[in-house]
Amino acid sequence: MKCTASRTRRLIGPAIAAILAATLVPAVASTDASAQPGDVVGLINAQRTQRGLPALTVNSALNTAAQQHAAAAVQLKWWGPGQDSHTNPQTGSTPQSRIMGAGYCPNPRSWQVAEITYTGWGTSGTPSAAVRWWMNSPGHRANILSGTLREIGSAALAGSADRAGAGASGAATYVVTFGRCQR
Repeated sequence: MKCTASRTRRLIGPAIAAILAATLVPAVASTDASAQPGDVVGLINAQRTQRGLPALTVNSALNTAAQQHAAAAVQLKWWGPGQDSHTNPQTGSTPQSRIMGAGYCPNPRSWQVAEITYTGWGTSGTPSAAVRWWMNSPGHRANILSGTLREIGSAALAGSADRAGAGASGAATYVVTFGRCQR
């Protein structure tokens, strides 16, 4: 299942979709030449459904949290070997604080959130490269295949979040947020 721009517009509204479309990663030259920015959600849901898990539902607050974190990461470029890509070094924000700050699941009885991040360039800057890397990392794979998480938000921005990839061709940064909210 692919998440298309029209589905995004229905879910988060035309104004927000226009803003996101202006900053999302265009298709990059690689084996994924026809990739669209929303492909990361479609690829994650394909991994889930291949294993008998339900597809995740796109949530606008989770999209907002992912978008804000990806934008900060591309601007500040703090990701890299040995660095914590989940904690913003300027603001101290964490996945939980960003997701809740974006308005996800106010006044819950029970909730759970998670985040995965990826940056790459050249042929490694594609949605497929990001999902392949996550699926080969036990912690990231566990988030993608969690049976308790039900919703997803994502961001895909042009540019690297790692100084080593600054100015590189095909650079892209991906942030995916997950959630479960019970009120």
